Amino acid sequence: MTRRSPILLVLAVLGGAAVSCDTGLPAGRQPHIEFNYLDMADQPKQKPQRGALFDGGPVGMLAPPAGTVALGETPYLLTQKEGEAEGAVFPENPFPHTPELVARGRFVFENVCITCHGPEAAGDGHLTAVFPKPPSLMTQRVRDWSDGRIFHIPMRGQGSMPSHSTQLEQWQIWQAIHYLRHLQSILPVAPPPAPADTQKGGAA
Repeated sequence: MTRRSPILLVLAVLGGAAVSCDTGLPAGRQPHIEFNYLDMADQPKQKPQRGALFDGGPVGMLAPPAGTVALGETPYLLTQKEGEAEGAVFPENPFPHTPELVARGRFVFENVCITCHGPEAAGDGHLTAVFPKPPSLMTQRVRDWSDGRIFHIPMRGQGSMPSHSTQLEQWQIWQAIHYLRHLQSILPVAPPPAPADTQKGGAA
């Protein structure tokens, strides 16, 4: 190795360091202190869980095309008014009325519905102490409704009752209706609600 080799090596290293310190690349808002490289965490790119605007355009999860449905989801297309319309056609319960499904429906009822409707669907649940009392589901009017008409209410809500379509699967609501029909078969018919109760808790 000649004498000039170590000198050239040192110059090459220094030159490379100088180039790397100033490559001309635009630095991010929080550039690295040791180099002037573009911060990869700060450059424009899709960030799935971020919904803010970045560089003048929306950044985040792409909106699904219109009309798409998530896997495993069954859309409910009837509006609230369509469900309440006189003479509207509603499907009957797609699940057979068996002791097993009645028991499953009882589980749903006693974990969700009972808080407002009470253990015998009389509208005397614990939450009625602070919220409007719902009408009894033992009236002859509710008994005469089809299963599909009853199904529509927790799906879309009615009166002071909100929709439960995001808390319950549709099959759970159908099974709860089987349990309600079981209660109606063993409990006496309740008198119709007073007009004031109907306005507070919904038309049942």
